[in-house]
Amino acid sequence: MISNNKLQFKMAALLFLIVSSTFAQSILPPIREWHGKSESLIAKPNNPWITPAEKSGFSTTPSYSETINWLKKLADASPLLSIVSIGKSPEGRDIFMVIASSEKTVTASALKKSGKPLLLVQAGIHSGEIDGKDAGMMLLRDIAFGNKKQLLGKVNLLFIPILNVDGHERSSSFNRPNQRGPQNMGWRTNSQNLNLNRDYAKIDTKEIRAVIKVMNEYDPLLYMDIHVTDGADYQNDITYELYENQGYSKSITNWLTSKFKTNVDKDLASNGHVPGEQLTPVNDRDFSQGNLLTIGEPRFSNAYGDLRHMASVLIETHSLKPYKQRVLGTYVLLESVLKVLASDGQLLKQNTLSDRANRESKMNMRWKVPQMANAMSLDPQFNSVKKNNLAKAPDSLKLLGISSNILKSSLTNADYVTWTGDPITMTIANFKGSEPIDFVTRPKGYYVPPTCDEVIARLKLHGIQMEILQEPKEVTVEMYRIQDAKFQNDGGKLLPFEGHMQVTGTPVPETRKEVFAAGSVYISTDQPLGDLTMLLLEPKSPDSYLSWGFFDQIFQRTEYIEAYVMEPTMKKMLEDSPELQKEFEQKKVQDTLFANDPNAIYTWFYSKTKYYDSRYLLYPIGIEL
Repeated sequence: MISNNKLQFKMAALLFLIVSSTFAQSILPPIREWHGKSESLIAKPNNPWITPAEKSGFSTTPSYSETINWLKKLADASPLLSIVSIGKSPEGRDIFMVIASSEKTVTASALKKSGKPLLLVQAGIHSGEIDGKDAGMMLLRDIAFGNKKQLLGKVNLLFIPILNVDGHERSSSFNRPNQRGPQNMGWRTNSQNLNLNRDYAKIDTKEIRAVIKVMNEYDPLLYMDIHVTDGADYQNDITYELYENQGYSKSITNWLTSKFKTNVDKDLASNGHVPGEQLTPVNDRDFSQGNLLTIGEPRFSNAYGDLRHMASVLIETHSLKPYKQRVLGTYVLLESVLKVLASDGQLLKQNTLSDRANRESKMNMRWKVPQMANAMSLDPQFNSVKKNNLAKAPDSLKLLGISSNILKSSLTNADYVTWTGDPITMTIANFKGSEPIDFVTRPKGYYVPPTCDEVIARLKLHGIQMEILQEPKEVTVEMYRIQDAKFQNDGGKLLPFEGHMQVTGTPVPETRKEVFAAGSVYISTDQPLGDLTMLLLEPKSPDSYLSWGFFDQIFQRTEYIEAYVMEPTMKKMLEDSPELQKEFEQKKVQDTLFANDPNAIYTWFYSKTKYYDSRYLLYPIGIEL
């Protein structure tokens, strides 16, 4: 029995949460009332399979246990659905996946043999952005017991309702202050404080390892990652990021542009929604200086999928739209994608095979924004993208926007944007990060020594094929000496990012005879994941394992020499070599810091002796050209 004092305390705490949450919602930009045809998708109150979100009027979203229990009951009641665990989170929760199929056997191999296009949908990678979970639950209900069974006639579906299951349970009304509902939102990062949508290349996390295992075992034809936006206001409620005629999978992106985009836009609009491409203000504030669309590194879900040559789309519902509107729009989107795969999935299969068979002679490691306005962002990482870009005329974009005002803060004395809620249509500059840079010639393959066992293990997790050397092998290879290494910092202070200290440097190639010990692996680039291999092993790539700090040991010296040894040694070296004497004098003239630094001078001479560590700064990966 609860005492009066405890009851009063709980009631006061609940009242505080309600008042605080109401205040948080009241300071968001004005909202326009919305109604659309998709409202007919909401279950009647007496429907035995009404979802928890529908039952609450889309004011809340169910907890992890409520979600999984509801899905398990649904799967138990329908022969079209089954539910499996694809892995466990750091805190030990199962990460569940629902398999929706009319096939009698739904193993990975059986689904492949069916010949049907396979759609993989993932919700809750950022668990406060949970629209995909509640939309997927509604759609699965209607497939099982509504009038949507025919959706599985020509397509199979894999649905991960919550990927970041630990973050989902760090639920609060105060997790996403710029999002309009639901009342309870999960946390962005996982229980290790890692952003899962920055982990696809380095695969530190159990959650992303589970997803990539699904990709390797089931080989989905199309992969969708569902998010909710941050930032600016506009009329669109469902946006998506796909690489139109860009990226590493040109045939796939052609299909996404001609088939996916065309059909999805039509279906969303006919149901009262406003679809469009992902919108990001160039100045990180409003659209007065244009929109920016970039191609990300393979640390991101859709960029990783593009590099794997797997059709991939990142969905962003608009955070300032009501939760009901966002969930219903996501439902319409998912249904539309199942239909387009049924009608045009075989063409996507052909395009996918074409991209996977392609072997570009040169691969770009990064993408550059080729046209840029004179604007600066509040995000320093965004500003770094903008540096040294060419000033060319951008494309134009018809923006269905929301009018805004720029006000001066009385507290910070800086300008900030406010949104009026009034719709406007305007033509703006549309900057696209479509210029490939930092090209690397495609090698035949890579040798990775057994000392790099952690890197080898992660390459295997990606599904990359490799040959294990059973005995030592001497080969002539190209290797890189990493010069001018710089560790990520902020004003001189080392700055960790996603649990790593990132490093950049200049890879200087040299040809060497190298013996690779038994247990080394050889990875040919003549494989479907050859492009991914290159971006993980080439130092120029921002998402290489060198960049993520897996080879930091090469940057430390472990043998030294004393001044009393170097002094006579240096004099003897200069006496024996007039060329060295000339080089030394020139370096002192050209580099005054060097000329006044005894340790630098000793090191310079030491590096020219046979005593110097020949493997200092040597990246241990061998490249077969």
